[in-house]
Amino acid sequence: MHFLKQHLPFLVWGALCGMCWIPGEGAAQSDPFELPATDTVYDDRVQTILFFQLHPEREAIPTMTLGRSTGLDLYFDLLQASPEELYYTIYHFDQDWNPSTLQTNEYYPGFPERQIEDYLSSRGTELPFIHYRLHLNSSAVSVSGNFLICVFDRWRRVLFTRRFFVTEQGFLVELDFVQPVNPDLRRSHQALNATVNTGKFDVANNGEELSVMILQNGDPNTAIRHRLANFFHGNSFRFNKSDDWLFPARKEFRYKDLRTIRSRTPDIELWEERDGEYHAWLVPDGVREGRPFYTETDINGRFLIHNLDRFDPHSQSDYVRAHFTLKTGYPIDEEVYLYGAFSSWKLLPAFRMEYDPEKKAYLGNVLLKLGYYNYLFASEGPDGRPQTEALEGNWYEAENDYVVLVYYRPFGGRYDRLMFTGLFNSNQ
Repeated sequence: MHFLKQHLPFLVWGALCGMCWIPGEGAAQSDPFELPATDTVYDDRVQTILFFQLHPEREAIPTMTLGRSTGLDLYFDLLQASPEELYYTIYHFDQDWNPSTLQTNEYYPGFPERQIEDYLSSRGTELPFIHYRLHLNSSAVSVSGNFLICVFDRWRRVLFTRRFFVTEQGFLVELDFVQPVNPDLRRSHQALNATVNTGKFDVANNGEELSVMILQNGDPNTAIRHRLANFFHGNSFRFNKSDDWLFPARKEFRYKDLRTIRSRTPDIELWEERDGEYHAWLVPDGVREGRPFYTETDINGRFLIHNLDRFDPHSQSDYVRAHFTLKTGYPIDEEVYLYGAFSSWKLLPAFRMEYDPEKKAYLGNVLLKLGYYNYLFASEGPDGRPQTEALEGNWYEAENDYVVLVYYRPFGGRYDRLMFTGLFNSNQ
């Protein structure tokens, strides 16, 4: 525990359950790895993390296929004027995000610690930063499954971690959107049935070897998993028990257009520059629970870095202090947060709103890079997970993306193979 105490500013003492040690080649990862296997930022200088294959605004989770030429790109900024040496390593996990028992060199050939060598200094921005880029080729790993990339500095202080997925695409999945059986939920929830075809792979023990997980819009807090198919024939497994896959539909995501500092967009009431920062005062929002549903184009909780004024949005886009307002008319019992991919799908202190009794509204501000942002207002539910129903409501016609992950561990297998990932849209 001495390592953590020595580097408290970087490793957020209360969030960790043990020592973070970057293992050497050939080491088993199960003993030293005790950081949470979640998307977590441990250094406040790190901003605007994008982890994607081709189009970050369209991809719910970072996924690549084993043995194919496509890989993943990791973009992030470090809020400082000069670059520093940064490194990364990769960890493998089972489907429950417990450390794998595989040796490091069994899933990650070569030297485990590698330097991030591609970076650019910001140009023409009020707030200086270094923009880092890393391309992770699918040949970097030799097995499928759940992975975590860990970025750290030369003193092995962890800056952030991000989940990603490597699939074999050896199975096929059909997803059907059906009406909930419970009549009370038909106007607020979306129900699904799944059929998995394992092809040439024989599943000998249904309920032990096969596992299907579905999550809404890439939000890990929505994940529902089932292991036991209620009907199977040959290599076809049907998960179609009534309301087994049942999700609150939420509403279409709210959005704010912050793609320029030279003029107001329809979402910006006022621009202001003070104390070396740009401040954008955004058009206030209202509570949507109980209000009629209306269709609106969104990107399902994600965000896009874009600049209408400059050529390179990643190195030439300023950071702005975005001021959000939620008009409620009264304080509510729970804390209110801005919530979405830009908050790593977490209720973070930096995204918490404070109630102003004079304005009868919740106010909050977040440092954001110029771009287009989706979000919802959320609070902590009784189960400890974020919930949006009280402020946003639910409507069955809302358009949502659903990610399907199918895991397979045959008898005697040493790790959970990820055999299928797919993105299905409720409106298609």
